[in-house]
Parts: sequence; C-alpha cells; structure tokens
Amino acid sequence: MSYVTLATFKEILQIPSADTTDDSRLQAVLDATDQLINNYCERPAGFIASTQTRYYTAQRGDYCLIDDLVSITTLQTDNDADGVYEDTWSASDYILAPRNAAANGQPYNEIDAVNGFPKVFPVEYLGVKIVGSFGYKASTAPAAVQQAAAIQAGAVWFSLTAPSGAIGGADLGGIIRLARALHPEAQVLLEPYRNRLGLAS
Repeated sequence: MSYVTLATFKEILQIPSADTTDDSRLQAVLDATDQLINNYCERPAGFIASTQTRYYTAQRGDYCLIDDLVSITTLQTDNDADGVYEDTWSASDYILAPRNAAANGQPYNEIDAVNGFPKVFPVEYLGVKIVGSFGYKASTAPAAVQQAAAIQAGAVWFSLTAPSGAIGGADLGGIIRLARALHPEAQVLLEPYRNRLGLAS
C-alpha cells in the first residue's frame, strides 16, 4: 500500500479516474517515492506496518535495538550461534521500549529483557529473531509523510517530461530547474520522522 493512493495521485494530477492509460507508470512513481522516503528517513521497515520476520544482533544481554516495531508475534534467540533459534521468549520476558512510544503515536525501537536472567539476549551475530508488525504505524502513514509523498511523487512524475532537468517556460513564469534531492517542502515535512538512532543489524 503506497503512502499516496493511485486514485489520490491521479486526482492531484487532474487525471480522470476513468483514464487508466498511465496507471502502471503512476504506480511505479508512487512505489519509488515510498522507497525514497524510507531511505531518506532511514526507516527500512517503512511507515505502514506489515508482518515481517527480521533478525538482529543484540548490543548487550539486557537489550536489543530494532527497526520500527508496532507489535511482536514471536521473539526467539539463538543462544549457541548454531543458526537455530531454539529459545522462544514469552511476553513476560521482555519489555518494548520506549515505554510511552505507543501513547505518543510512535513505534518501538528497543526490546529490554525484563530481569536479565534467566532470559538474556545472546550477543552473537543475528542471534535475535523477531516475527512482528514492523513499521511506523499500524495501518496508515502519518499525515505529514503522506503529504510529502504526494509532493515528491509529483516532482518525480513531472521530471519524466524534463530530460534536461528543467520544467516550465514563459507561461509558468520562467524555467524551473529540478532539484537532485528531495523536494524542499517534502524534506521539511519529513525532517521530524528521520531516524537518528541507527539500526541494529
């Protein structure tokens, strides 16, 4: 699911919904824009949560940094580095952190062992396996991200007709040169959502 739906994008571009000529190209622009935003914000799990299996290397025995997470289905660890995740943790063995993340409308990015014993995270390479709902939010991207995606997708779409890197003319008030990075307004909207914690794996 794109941050901006195809129907919404066509409405922005004033393309009639019945005109499906460019639908595949428009969707490709939306998909590319989503990836561009994910990369810029350093959020590989994206902003719309989905069920995924991911592997991590714990920093210490009492905690493990992770990508954006909404909820956990299964947490397992490989305690002897043999590639088999033989130890399944129960919900009472760990705490998702920051504790107030969900209340603040943000994802979790850390898992803490409750007591540190007997359950501890192995500090072996990719010793932690998590099946869960990864992403920033459960069903939709934040409004600012959606708006940024609409702006950036529009810039990408119009760049397809500007092979020289410029669009416009006298009727538009002059020539506008396309930027080689994110659209400035999209960048401002996305700035609060950039992940500055780094990833664990």
